[in-house]
Amino acid sequence: MKVWNRINARRVVLSYFYQRCFFHNLQKQNKIMSEVLEVQNIFPSQTQEFDQWKAELLQKFQDELAISNDENYDYFVRVFFDKRGIDEIDMDYVVKVWWLYEKYLPEVVDTINKYTQTFTFQEMNSISQSLFILWYIERKVLDTPKEVILNELIELAKRYDDDWAQKLINWIMHKIFNNIE
Repeated sequence: MKVWNRINARRVVLSYFYQRCFFHNLQKQNKIMSEVLEVQNIFPSQTQEFDQWKAELLQKFQDELAISNDENYDYFVRVFFDKRGIDEIDMDYVVKVWWLYEKYLPEVVDTINKYTQTFTFQEMNSISQSLFILWYIERKVLDTPKEVILNELIELAKRYDDDWAQKLINWIMHKIFNNIE
């Protein structure tokens, strides 16, 4: 396994997990959906049509989340990572980790909530949620050494998340690892 290919594979899976978290979180944001429709259609929000459009938008989000993973990962890699060839991505990693989002999501939420006191997993932004899901699956399924995965997640957080995210990830992960061992 080439290290750079694994890093690229993590980016692919993180992007996919981010998309899933984003749509899960967006479904819960009634106000955001209303604002999207108001801007898109420039119509008042107190009409019967508006409620129908909102229901249709919510259905589109649910449809996006229900897309078959069996067909989705190859398409996702080709469309979103078109500047990289398949030979630059550890596709074995992608295939092993891709399918496990839904399976391990409840465990991730429980684990993170167990070690946080002032906020919950659901209150984190979508990219932080995605990073924790990726960590959990990689640690549980692939048994990646904690130092490797911690370093990688902090680097991904530096690149894609808020300024404070790397500190949050480092703090929570150390609490979890210290209590596991």
